Amino acid sequence: MVHRAVFVGSVVGVAVLAAVVGGAVAGARVPGEGAVKVQAVTGLDRLPVTGVEAGVTPCAAAAVLATVTTGGDGTVTRNLPEGCYRVEVTAVPSGCQLADPIHVQVAVVPGVTPVAEFRFRCA
Repeated sequence: MVHRAVFVGSVVGVAVLAAVVGGAVAGARVPGEGAVKVQAVTGLDRLPVTGVEAGVTPCAAAAVLATVTTGGDGTVTRNLPEGCYRVEVTAVPSGCQLADPIHVQVAVVPGVTPVAEFRFRCA
């Protein structure tokens, strides 16, 4: 006799199912949550800039909610509750200068991933 668990239309169900079978849910989001992508580029070819640190702050508050750092592809994505956020560059890699404004404001909504892009001049 084979027992099967079926979870329909539930992020919690997917997470429980993954826990039961010992897997992980990559990119699973809870209702009312979205994501923001931070992207750092340099030059006309838009080459990635690794190691850019940015703080993510709710628009209505001054406290930093999260600090993220770009990886080898010049990007990092962070899941966040739905709302307005300010993404601000807080650390620049050696040999680079920020070419654009220091912060970008984004609206996070489920199903859409806004990009906070920052351009740099790097030696």
